[in-house]
Amino acid sequence: MTQITVEEFVNFFKYFDNKPHQVEAAKELYRYLDLISKDPESSWIKLYRNGPTETVPATTNTVHITKQQLAAIWQCNESLITNPEIDEMNKCLDMYEITTPPRIRHFLSQTAHESGGGRYKKELASGEAYNNRSDLQNGPTDGPKYKGAGYIQLTGKYNYSRLSEYLNDARVMEGVDYVAENLPFTSAGYWWMDNKMNELIDSGADVLAVTRRVNGGTNGLEDRQHYYEICLKEIN
Repeated sequence: MTQITVEEFVNFFKYFDNKPHQVEAAKELYRYLDLISKDPESSWIKLYRNGPTETVPATTNTVHITKQQLAAIWQCNESLITNPEIDEMNKCLDMYEITTPPRIRHFLSQTAHESGGGRYKKELASGEAYNNRSDLQNGPTDGPKYKGAGYIQLTGKYNYSRLSEYLNDARVMEGVDYVAENLPFTSAGYWWMDNKMNELIDSGADVLAVTRRVNGGTNGLEDRQHYYEICLKEIN
């Protein structure tokens, strides 16, 4: 007996438009389903309703950078850096595969410049300027909520939503304070991955080339180079 293919069967769902003859066909199909298939907890029903289960990208407990090293790069006292901050940074490095010495040096030197040596986790301006920015999917009052957060400032409702989806973390949409306090490195790492920075560095890019992609120009190049020189000494 000839049977339709899986692809042809899927097309029944793909082109379903709630037309009367389609509804009658669906009812007819239901008659032939076994009891297990009609169970609301069956795998196909849960998958159809909820979509595939998303998982947070895998991370390990590898310590790529110690508190002592980060303090040296940021040029601050170790006591100013908390253990959760170090944990978040190392998880970020694993998550986005920033795990070779050149990748780590460029990432930490660029984020050090962008954050004033870890001093600033969020944009100092009010964010009002981002209200009604359609390119960021911001509404009339979204600017302050979704202003720059993290060590490479994540900005705009659109970009927050992308990070939220990637991490499977709905709390990202709470806005700037949540991201700044909990995901300063992770949000920067997401930008790093999204802009293919690892590939650029693997090609042999220097501080100038990396800065141009991060900044869109050469703003702060001398300071970025300064932090990079420290990273050369600290990260082998």
